[in-house]
Amino acid sequence: MKEQNIGALNWGLVEGKTNTKYAWNEPIPNGSEPELWFHEIFRQDGTPYKQKEVDLIKKLTEIP
Repeated sequence: MKEQNIGALNWGLVEGKTNTKYAWNEPIPNGSEPELWFHEIFRQDGTPYKQKEVDLIKKLTEIP
C-alpha cells in the first residue's frame, strides 16, 4: 500500500470496547484472550500486543 501511495487505517487500535481482538468467525465463549489478535494493536495499559507489529507500522509510516 505504501508503494502505491494508498492510505490505510486500523479499526480497533486498543483492546476493549469493540472487542476486535476476536475474529468474527471464531467465537471464544469464555472470553479468554485469543492466540492471534484480529485487529487491535495495543493492550489497555498501552503496551503492544506484538512489538514487532508496532515496529513494522512505524517503519511503514515513516516519511522519507
